[in-house]
Amino acid sequence: MRRRDILFSAAATAVVGWSAGAQEGPKSARIGFIVTGELWPRRHFDEAMQRLGWAEGRNLTVERRVTGEDPERRKIAAAELVATNPDVIVAAGTLDAQTLLPLTRTIPIVVIRGQDLVEMGLVNSLARPGGNVTGIVVRGEELDGKRLQLLRELIPAAARISVLGYTQGPRSVPRAAAIEALARPLGLQVTARLVSEAEELGGAFAASAADHDQAMFVQGSSLIFENQHRVLALAAQYRLPAIYQLREFVDSGGLLSYGEVTRENFERAASLVDKILKGAKPADLPVEQPTTFELVVNLKTANALGLTVPPSILARADEVIE
Repeated sequence: MRRRDILFSAAATAVVGWSAGAQEGPKSARIGFIVTGELWPRRHFDEAMQRLGWAEGRNLTVERRVTGEDPERRKIAAAELVATNPDVIVAAGTLDAQTLLPLTRTIPIVVIRGQDLVEMGLVNSLARPGGNVTGIVVRGEELDGKRLQLLRELIPAAARISVLGYTQGPRSVPRAAAIEALARPLGLQVTARLVSEAEELGGAFAASAADHDQAMFVQGSSLIFENQHRVLALAAQYRLPAIYQLREFVDSGGLLSYGEVTRENFERAASLVDKILKGAKPADLPVEQPTTFELVVNLKTANALGLTVPPSILARADEVIE
């Protein structure tokens, strides 16, 4: 080989090596994780990070804070995470991100399941976040009309239903009003049952039963998710057919759910974290939205409630639990 070819080959190898190294990102990283409770399936995020090459105890250190529903406790947990100066902070939801943002405009924040991040003042736009926040936005109300139609199809004679929501949820109150408007053309009278703490859940179900509601529409929120077993037990106790936003409720004994695939939210969030750890800026990473939705039906629960699930629903279901 001539000397010129040798020099060219060596230079090319060096460029390739540098390029590969630049794409690999840092050899180790530190992230923070803030979440309301322990039931939130964080394992999906951990598993996705591992598939991307980030393993806790090997090249990844994770500082976790579980806040509960107390706003003051959430503020303390957020301040503790910011003080550790991690490479990225992962916020489970909108409330967590809203607590973090006043404390740092430099540490990247990735929201796993936010509501309207633009309306909440967390990003400038979905396409161009423009600051230190990006993530996954889930607009639950966009599917509420479909959920109401499923309830109507499942219980054709229903005239009254309840909407269970959480008062601290950023959009729970206007969303309940929107559901009422959507239900009117379907001949359904809607009563909002909004709770501010877990202790009020029993009263909400008791009031629904006393008013002879024939079904319940359960909004997705941190408090309701963290108390899913209590919610499911109350629905069974008062024999109230309920539709949920997340399939985790149906896996645990709920009747029906229609919504985004939770696991994909965590996988998308992990991908955003991976990109940031490798040098991307949150300001340049568009906020993503779910693209896959699933209908899940629990026939065992339907039988316990004395309901016959119409073939039209079973034919459309992505999964039927027997």
